[in-house]
Amino acid sequence: MTAFPSQCPVSRSYTPGRYQTRRFESVSGAGTTRLYGNKAFDAQISLEYVADDEVSQAFAESWHEAMGSYIPIDVPKSVFGEYQYVFPAYLEWRWAEEPSFSSIQPNLTRVSVKLIGTLEIR
Repeated sequence: MTAFPSQCPVSRSYTPGRYQTRRFESVSGAGTTRLYGNKAFDAQISLEYVADDEVSQAFAESWHEAMGSYIPIDVPKSVFGEYQYVFPAYLEWRWAEEPSFSSIQPNLTRVSVKLIGTLEIR
């Protein structure tokens, strides 16, 4: 696993993921829904940071060390804040997309991060 900066975000939003289901319907309209597995997956969290150049660089390094979304990242519980007890322990966190950086002033950058919690087969 690749390290992720332990800086606390200024904002976060969370989507809890989904369960794999499929609906089957007959010609008459009657149907049934099947559940394939008992674990939710693809939870998403969006994080926003206001960071100095050193912390901004740490986000870029984490992205590159993980080779994008290829290698899971080790996200510190402090990053999740009030959501840390909501996330299932079985999820592995990966980058959902590359981080984005926008300069606020010299040595101060707004960093936007999107992570996805995947359910991996072992």
